[in-house]
Amino acid sequence: MFDARRAESNPQLTLDRLEPMANKKRRILVTGVARWWGALVVQRLVEDPDVAEVIGIDIREPRYDLGRADYLKLDIRHSLIGKLVRAVGIDTVVHTLTRVDSFDMDPRRAHEMNVIGTLNLLAGCAGKESPVRRFVLKSSGHVYGSRFDLPPALREDHRLDSNSKHQFVRDIVEVESYVSDFAVRNPGIDILTLRFSNSLNPDEPQPLARYLDLELVPTVAGYDPTLQLIHRDDSVEALYLATKRGPAGAYNIAAPGGTPLAKLLDAAGKLHAPLLPPFGLELTAFALRRSGLAALSPQLVDLLRWGRTLSTAKAARELRFRAARDTQAAFEDFIQQRRVLRYEPDRHAYQYEKELEDFIHSRQLAAENGETETAAFPAKAPHRPRR
Repeated sequence: MFDARRAESNPQLTLDRLEPMANKKRRILVTGVARWWGALVVQRLVEDPDVAEVIGIDIREPRYDLGRADYLKLDIRHSLIGKLVRAVGIDTVVHTLTRVDSFDMDPRRAHEMNVIGTLNLLAGCAGKESPVRRFVLKSSGHVYGSRFDLPPALREDHRLDSNSKHQFVRDIVEVESYVSDFAVRNPGIDILTLRFSNSLNPDEPQPLARYLDLELVPTVAGYDPTLQLIHRDDSVEALYLATKRGPAGAYNIAAPGGTPLAKLLDAAGKLHAPLLPPFGLELTAFALRRSGLAALSPQLVDLLRWGRTLSTAKAARELRFRAARDTQAAFEDFIQQRRVLRYEPDRHAYQYEKELEDFIHSRQLAAENGETETAAFPAKAPHRPRR
């Protein structure tokens, strides 16, 4: 019987297990395709010649083009998940729907999606008849917490912050515990848990990224935490690689090393000032959220005091993943792209209607040729293509 724990120390075991999968085209299910995490991973997977089919699911319509992938409007808490997995023959599941920092989801809804949703998804992948052989979970470096006594370069075997005072953090730790239990009960499935540092995506900035994007960044008086950030493209690359290779286990995914916050902001030309008091900081963060300036969650408030850095040695060794940009380069690229986006029209407010454009073009040609104008509109109303 295959032992997932042995696979961490012996990657050849996993390579042997993946050999049968390599002989046939992969069929992959990706959750959370309404957000960039899932959608951009789908974009990578559909270009892979070893992938036969990709199905993306979410309860909201994707904002991104999913290429040849199929999109299904499906809640991961629904019992149909198991039927879908077996009917399609899904061998790999990439679960990106988990949330740790959210400005559009309250803790109760987040708990239902993170914990209850993941439990139901795992149940759909379990059983002797299940074709699933690989399960990739998007987790977060927040599972370690952020405190004054944390060592630098946290390794994957460090104790998780299961007693965190923050609901979102406790939820993700709970999700990881259920996934670990699932791995023990289902030794035929390789479970890979990716613990990401805070990500930077200019198109969909998450709470910390929104805070760092303020015209004047308010820092905590008397504190200069070391932060470790990761570029959007590096995040997607890590998820993509985890679907392809590497033994079961947990992996820290981050840029190598970290940078003090003040140095990070200075190098990017960002104004900053110690405007946040070290005491009563949670109330100040709440006021910022209410004002709409920044959505600083309680766990981010801790991060802005104490910082956190992750060791990336294991991901480099066993996944062969190395971030292409360090923290400083990732942040400067983010700031540059955000400046460009401020002067661009909203790309999602108006969608290009090809049939209408073709109709207008044909009318222009008719007028130039001296033909009589007839109908004012095409017989079939233009429709918005699925993105």
